Amino acid sequence: MSLNFEAYYLEILNYFRANMNIAIAMGGVLFLLLLKKPKLFFAIALIVAINVSALYVISYTASVSDMQKHRLISKTTAQLEAY
Repeated sequence: MSLNFEAYYLEILNYFRANMNIAIAMGGVLFLLLLKKPKLFFAIALIVAINVSALYVISYTASVSDMQKHRLISKTTAQLEAY
């Protein structure tokens, strides 16, 4: 089972497309935060960026290890069939 970061992104994007009122409300709140309290806005943006990058690294590492596991299993299977 590999993690797919793009699938998560598309699922979130589809949610906001289906619920446009929520997307507009969140955008408005973030815009007001940017205008009224820029330090808080940038702190939230930094936390979100760190979380997204950490999830991407975890997702990438998991997919690479999954590919290596499948390659090792197929190599072992081929060796057993040759034996």
